[in-house]
Formats: sequence, C-alpha cells, structure tokens
Amino acid sequence: MNEFSFEDFPKNQKEFDERFSSEQACYEYLFRMRWPQGFRCPRCGHPGHWMSARGLCICRRCEYHQSITAGTILHGTKKPLRDWFKALWWFTTRKSGVNAINLKDLLGLGSYQTAWRWLQKLRSCTIRQGRQRLSGHVEVDEFYLGGQCSGKPGRGAGNKCAVAIAVERKGRKLGRLRLQPIDSCGTRDLTTFVQSHVAPGSHIQTDGWSGYAELGTTGYTHEPVFMTRAADKHSVLPGAHLVISLVKRLILGTFQGRFEQKYLARYLDEYVFRFNRRTTQSVGKRFWRMVQQLAASVPITNARLAAQAIRPALAK
Repeated sequence: MNEFSFEDFPKNQKEFDERFSSEQACYEYLFRMRWPQGFRCPRCGHPGHWMSARGLCICRRCEYHQSITAGTILHGTKKPLRDWFKALWWFTTRKSGVNAINLKDLLGLGSYQTAWRWLQKLRSCTIRQGRQRLSGHVEVDEFYLGGQCSGKPGRGAGNKCAVAIAVERKGRKLGRLRLQPIDSCGTRDLTTFVQSHVAPGSHIQTDGWSGYAELGTTGYTHEPVFMTRAADKHSVLPGAHLVISLVKRLILGTFQGRFEQKYLARYLDEYVFRFNRRTTQSVGKRFWRMVQQLAASVPITNARLAAQAIRPALAK
C-alpha cells in the first residue's frame, strides 16, 4: 500500500454532504488517494497524462487508458462514485455498521443482492496488508458463533463456527484485537492462529484448555489461568470475554443471528476494523482509512464473493 502524506477527511455528516456533493469531488478525492505522488502510467511509468471526457487517464507516451477504479474493488462499476462514497461513510461511521437491507433502502439500490455485494467488497478492504502483530500482554481464547441447536455445548458443539480471539491488554484497558474463524480448537489451529497474529516474545494468557499447551515452546511466555481454580471467575480473561460478548451482540443485532459460515471472516474483519479504531476522535478518519485501503485494493468478482469468501488458510 502507498504511504499517504496527508490527513484530509470530513469530520461529520454535514461536512461529508458538503464536501462530496458532486461526482467530480469524489473523483478528485479518490484520485489523490490512489496516486498521492501524482499519476504514473501502470504500463510504461510515464507521469505525463491527460484526462478524457469519460474521466480516463491517458498516458502521453504510450496512450494507455487507465480508469480511476480499474484494479480496485470498484473495477467495472457502473454506479456513481457518490453512491460508493455514501456507502463508505455509512459503513465506517455507524456504530454497528450497516446491513444489506439498510444499504439498499438508503441508496435506492435495485436489489438486496446488489447491496449485499457492495458490503462484502467493502468488508474485504477492512484489513490492511502487512499490519503489525499484537504484542505485550495478550489474552487469547476461543468461542462459538451460530444458531441455537440441540447437542453438546462448548468446544464439542456441532453446527457452530469456532472463532479464535486475541486482544492486547494495556493495564485495565484493551488494545488491538484480532479475530479469526478456525477449523477446530485443537493445538495445531490455535498455535497457528497465535503465531500468525501475535509477535514472538509476547506474554500470552489463556484458560486451561490443553489446546494452548505448546505456546510456551514456540517463543511466547504462556500463562494458563484455570477457571476452576480462580477465586473470581470474572477475572479470568476479562478482556477477551468482554469482546466475545460484544461480537455475539453484533451478530444478534445487526444480522439477527443469521450468517453463512463462509462469510463469517469478513464480518469479523469489519468488527476488528471498527474496534481497533474505537478511540479515533473523528468518525471521518475511519472513512479516510477505508478510502485509502479501497484505493490499494484488488478487484473481486461476484463469483469469488459468493464462492470464496473464507479467508485463505493461516500461514503455517
């Protein structure tokens, strides 16, 4: 991703409406985000270009035509940038986000499926590539999401999705968060999750589950806390348990408890994006971050949105 040297964003809804009242204003903002050092032809690298009547950047050397949305998640879109900017604003500034039914009504989109695809594309931009791993004191746990069903509860439950969680503790406050669907709560999956999201040398606190037994031999200081031995059960992984309750509330509130397992990773990524920016003073800064990440994104076909929504396996 390119480094952006400026912070320029609307501070509230009124400023947003005034700032992006035209298609040209949205175009200029996205152009500046995508090419902060100025446009360069992706084919020959020449900086000289001219703008066509259709808003295409045309290289003065090789005459290559470049759309401002080409090569991003907006590749091939027929909708105005104003509509996408409105969707981005609502997606990033509303406390619990927005669901497909809300977005359809707010933008007057033709179908629920169109709104659903838009949101899936936006969720794919919430995680920045190359982000730093968690460090310091980190609580790690796992939990299950899914509808109520009969059968064995807890780690042996069927028809539910297992999710691993890691959250930094900064004294009594919480730091950054990571959430990831996992295949099982076994040693291999939990150790791989920790290695992918927590920096070596960190102090990791877990419950007494045997799936965490190898963490102490993989470059971490591991402190298991056994619920059955704790005088105050609320003191065991309080940060992780708080976030777990908030995630479950989100699934029940925004999505009415219904989701398909293969799309869960994106919903969790959206929550992580919002949680890790919860102390940002201006809601507009979250919008700015999302436009940055959209400008550095890659195209996603509708077929991939529907059939390949689970994030690739964690690095071994």
